[in-house]
Amino acid sequence: MPEVDLASTLRAITSGLRRRWRLIAGTTLLMSLLALAYVLTATPQYTARAALVIDPRISNSPNGVEAPTLLLSDALLVDSEIKVLGSRDVTSRVAQSLGLYDMEPEPESVSLPRMVLNGIGALLGSGSEPPTFADAEAAEATRRETIRQKMMEGFDISRDGGTYVIDIAYTSEDPMFATRAVNSMVDEYFKAASDAALSDTRRIHGWLDQRVQVLGQEVQTADAAVAQYRQANDLFAMRDGNLPSEVELSNANDLLIRLRQELIETQTRQDKIKAIVASQSTGALLDGTLGGEVASPALRDFQTRYSGLVAEETDLVTRWGANSDMVNRNRSDQARLREAMMQEAGQIVERLDTQIITVRRQITATEQHVEELRDRSNSDAQKSIQLNVLEREADAKRGLYQSMLNELNTSAQRETFQRSPARVIGQAVPPDEKSSPKGMRTLILAIFGGLVIGSALAFLREVMDNRLLRISDVREGLGLRYLGMLPGVRSSYSVKPSGLMQPARGDGVQRVLRGLAAELQQRRPERGALVTGVVSCRRGEGRAQTAGWLSAELAGHDARVALISIVPEHARLFAGQPGHMALPALNQIGDVAQLSGRIAQLAQAGRPAVVSMAEGVTADLLSPAQFQALAGVLQGLREKVDHVVLILPAISDLSEAEIASGLVDGAIISLRWGQERAPEIAETLGASRVLRPMLLGGLFTANTARGFSRYN
Repeated sequence: MPEVDLASTLRAITSGLRRRWRLIAGTTLLMSLLALAYVLTATPQYTARAALVIDPRISNSPNGVEAPTLLLSDALLVDSEIKVLGSRDVTSRVAQSLGLYDMEPEPESVSLPRMVLNGIGALLGSGSEPPTFADAEAAEATRRETIRQKMMEGFDISRDGGTYVIDIAYTSEDPMFATRAVNSMVDEYFKAASDAALSDTRRIHGWLDQRVQVLGQEVQTADAAVAQYRQANDLFAMRDGNLPSEVELSNANDLLIRLRQELIETQTRQDKIKAIVASQSTGALLDGTLGGEVASPALRDFQTRYSGLVAEETDLVTRWGANSDMVNRNRSDQARLREAMMQEAGQIVERLDTQIITVRRQITATEQHVEELRDRSNSDAQKSIQLNVLEREADAKRGLYQSMLNELNTSAQRETFQRSPARVIGQAVPPDEKSSPKGMRTLILAIFGGLVIGSALAFLREVMDNRLLRISDVREGLGLRYLGMLPGVRSSYSVKPSGLMQPARGDGVQRVLRGLAAELQQRRPERGALVTGVVSCRRGEGRAQTAGWLSAELAGHDARVALISIVPEHARLFAGQPGHMALPALNQIGDVAQLSGRIAQLAQAGRPAVVSMAEGVTADLLSPAQFQALAGVLQGLREKVDHVVLILPAISDLSEAEIASGLVDGAIISLRWGQERAPEIAETLGASRVLRPMLLGGLFTANTARGFSRYN
């Protein structure tokens, strides 16, 4: 993808707009004049305005005095109120309050086609029947709707940006009528909203009143059914909503658990004491294994005394020796106490056995009681299912009754207190200045629009213009070398004979001609003349004058030059030139060498020889004989002069131009600046096989150089 030079593109656009400044200025002037005419002739219009603010927390819904609109976005709420303001109901009220329906209709102008149709209908006897009552009503409705729609053309109801404010504007020729129209719409909007809300409230209040009475009776019936069922089945609830049988069953289960736990603990203690008695070890009786709740007072006394004897034995052994009488007496007392403790432990085992039997009896009795209570509780549970059903029905009806009662009270309050989601923040007042036409703004917009439209038209003309105007068109569009610009070159039909060989004054013309002469001098072979052709796109585009100026420039540098034209229309133009010679028909040329010598004698330093076909004679290069005759003349001139300038047929006659191109060493194409179309010339040159390689470059010619610098 080729890169785009932004700077060059911008420069090209800027220069193109600068070249088309007349078109831009004319468009801007036209738009300004139209805007000025509109401002001076337009009827002044006045706009009255009012503003409403919408509170999204308030609604006229019958659900409550103030119902938050949580289910609708703020934008939807404001848009909904705009739709209400422009509804047929509100706008019909406005038209009625303004008296528009009572005004006499303006007489309608009957068009000529309608008059013709009515006349034909009268001639054919198809007279219309008298309108019926239904037709009259329909016509009246249509008339009112037409008036309403025409009135709405002046209204503008819109939201002020992203706020909750709604702007209401009306534009009219009468400022007082505009003010009345806006204020009437505000008043009728509030009336319509209030009427609609009050009608809904009264309708709902009547329905709620009937519904509350029915629900009150149903609640009483449901409560009576619950009370009767409780009394019949002795289902009076205690604390936490439990039935008596359920409370008793729970207490009995708790007692059974405690008894079973007590039995396990008692059996565990009994097993421990039995193990101690069987081992006859007093150590277990002294280390607290039995615990204070099992040991009897006697056993605890024995334990205390035995501990004292043991401690005393240690002291006595230390003081009197291990075999003393006092130590032996102490040990005897210890043995008696051990025997007493073992006997007391056996009695404890018997007491625990009695306790275990008692606990087991209690467990058996409790289990029987639990079974009885479980059967009773199951029976009560079956009855309570139906009771729960009756209670749920009663609660549901009671809740519905309470809800309907609240709605009834609320609707009664709304009949006397209506709130609207909108409030007025600005009443319409008579406007003190016209709203349209705005003279300065219209003029500024017209100037801006003219600049934009003119620039767009200028850009389009630049883009669509494929004429040869720029040097780059020759180089890039045609692929030719640019040789220069020659102003003052006219077509062969309008050029004067005196200007054919005399170049126009100007440094630019002299510089181009000197450059061409220098290049041809460099291209000239060491021996013989250089034959250069001059060709143009179409006939009469100045190739004769271009060739004449080039020949005069070459002759002015002490070169012998022969200017030859085989184009028939050049015969009269060349006839009056100094050193002119008329050729006979090419098929009548006798001695070619003699003819070449005569032409060479006319070529002098400072004045070229001018050769053209005799008037009325046409050369046919498609004829081999004529082509050979002309080629012989040119070959003879190559040895006698320095340069030969041959005017070739126009490339519009491509076949003749191609044949003539075989006679020259090189060619220069004369391009009419601002008139030639680049695509056409490029296509023609692309089809050329002989002329295209011979071209040394392209030369711009024009009547005047004015405008050339704007493009180059």
